Amino acid sequence: MLIIDRISSSYDQVRVLSDISMNIKEGEVLGLLGRNGAGKSTLLKSIMGLIKIDEGTIRLDDVVLSKKLAHEIPECGIGYIPQGRRLFPQLTVEENLKMGLYTRNSNNDVLDWALSLFPVLKTRLKQKSGTLSGGEQQMLATARALCLKPRYILMDEPSEGLMPKLIETIFDIVEKLKSENVSVLLVEQKIEGTLRISDRIVFIENGTLKEETTPEQLNDNPEPLEKYVGVKSQKDAGSQSFK
Repeated sequence: MLIIDRISSSYDQVRVLSDISMNIKEGEVLGLLGRNGAGKSTLLKSIMGLIKIDEGTIRLDDVVLSKKLAHEIPECGIGYIPQGRRLFPQLTVEENLKMGLYTRNSNNDVLDWALSLFPVLKTRLKQKSGTLSGGEQQMLATARALCLKPRYILMDEPSEGLMPKLIETIFDIVEKLKSENVSVLLVEQKIEGTLRISDRIVFIENGTLKEETTPEQLNDNPEPLEKYVGVKSQKDAGSQSFK
């Protein structure tokens, strides 16, 4: 289990996260929702060691991740797909994927598994990643993270800038990961899709976790959606999604 225990993080002297506690169980999808600037991306970066936490601990089972350097955390089995994808544009698709393989000394079976989820990449292996479409770049960023053979994967706005059909593909991939017992912490603005695939939902506001619930409970009581995200119901979330 990935356990975040009362962490706080700052940019320079400005406190961004305050006393955050949550856990992510094996094989579940946890949706992290909140308005822009609420602290969602900062939380993911804190887990990955990209932002040093001021207080608290982050543990994966018995391993204290918050005592490790950023480059050591993927070796523990945590993949990260940052907002904006962050590919190596001058490297080919295959070279980008091998960067993921090298991180945990994964073998070609892992590569074959990652490519099986994104068949279109098989036809692009020798193509420079910077020349791919936005949707293909998102697929590559996801596949590269999967080449770690992660137990947990953190996804930051994976649908950003994608066409509706590709957004559905990304959500379908998350469901497939769940079926293979890979846990996902999902930051996403497409509310309807997030509610469809998540087991639990947590809301963050001004760097503080405010409420934990389930999609089923939100269907009965959508008040947190309006309070923390700005949509009045799951129906309204659907009308805003995939635009």
